[in-house]
Amino acid sequence: MLLLALFACDPKDETPAPAEDSPTYYADVRPILDTTCARCHADGGIAFSMDDPATVVSMATAMKTAVQSGRMPPPAPDPSCRDYASSDRFVLSDADKATIAAWADADAPLGDAADAPGPRDESLVSLAPYDLELWAAQPYTPSFATADGNDYRCFLLDVGNTDRTWIRGMQALIDNSRIVHHVVLFQPDGVDDLPADAHDGFACSGLGQGNWSTLGAWGPGANPTVLPDGMGIRLEPAAQVILQMHYFDSFDGADAEVDQSGYGLLLTDSVTHEAVNYAAGPTNISVAAGDAEGVARSTINWPTNAQVLAVWPHMHLLGSGFEETVIHADGTETCLLKMNAWDFHNQVTANFLEPATLVPGDRVKIRCDFDNSAENPFQYSDPPEDVRFGEGTQDEMCFGFTLVATPVE
Repeated sequence: MLLLALFACDPKDETPAPAEDSPTYYADVRPILDTTCARCHADGGIAFSMDDPATVVSMATAMKTAVQSGRMPPPAPDPSCRDYASSDRFVLSDADKATIAAWADADAPLGDAADAPGPRDESLVSLAPYDLELWAAQPYTPSFATADGNDYRCFLLDVGNTDRTWIRGMQALIDNSRIVHHVVLFQPDGVDDLPADAHDGFACSGLGQGNWSTLGAWGPGANPTVLPDGMGIRLEPAAQVILQMHYFDSFDGADAEVDQSGYGLLLTDSVTHEAVNYAAGPTNISVAAGDAEGVARSTINWPTNAQVLAVWPHMHLLGSGFEETVIHADGTETCLLKMNAWDFHNQVTANFLEPATLVPGDRVKIRCDFDNSAENPFQYSDPPEDVRFGEGTQDEMCFGFTLVATPVE
């Protein structure tokens, strides 16, 4: 739960005794923070830490305002479309919002520390310990020589497996989140066309190459991907993968920053279903300057029987909504993922609690909404300029990275 402004007020040395029916920090508010906010607001997180009670007490009014306005927590997939693992960690219930408001209105009492919850579940933040960690071979300082301020750098990595193995979980391990725009893990079909020093890093296209298949992807705020039991992404013996890093010159001094990111993998020896990641979405994006209701759409005619395990939506800064839907041959529809708002810094992967079924004849429809008006708080051009599909941060994308599984033959 990111708060966009810090209010200059000193932590309270004392809090009044709580009214008999008022919420307290330890008994009522702390469990909410540990569940919904700690993935960002913890020591080492991407926002200020809420691990100190005095800090939280000092922020009580700001917290109430942020959650009541809907600014916090940031936008996430709507679980009423299709529920996903730990959706309660991303979407704050009306009851929790009311608890935070009542606590702030009661002058933020701490209550009894004995009522504090036990250690919080860190599984949403990390899959560690990993079966395998793959890291860029060496630290890299981005080169923002082009006017658009983007740098794509790829590293060829050796998995080191002697037999076929399967990825059952994956997590990007981000070293320097200040400059990393997104990360994609590819598997190439052959490496003969790569530079001789590809392990040390090489310049590459943001869309990869035609013989690279997508294993996984990460953007700011993304959570780990975990596949259901018996399902995995195939890695052939002696597999090699490509770690693609996209860096963006987003602040003064970014060209002096250093990064050495990687991926953590959970592996298994056998599966019943093979999973494949499809980067589905339109590339004919064109949003006119000032248009607050830009739309891009695409439809895929689905050819096989499959199960949809997860969707990771990806747009850039001007996105304002995302929807992925299955249209069945009989005209009925199944909602896969829906977001009525968008925040580039909170790109959540929806690992579905129940896979969705696809059969031949189904159509997978993707729609992205864009706000290219001057009123968009994430607008980066003054005045707004026409925006089209592209690799750069100041271009736009509309992808649903859709993880589907089929039986192993």
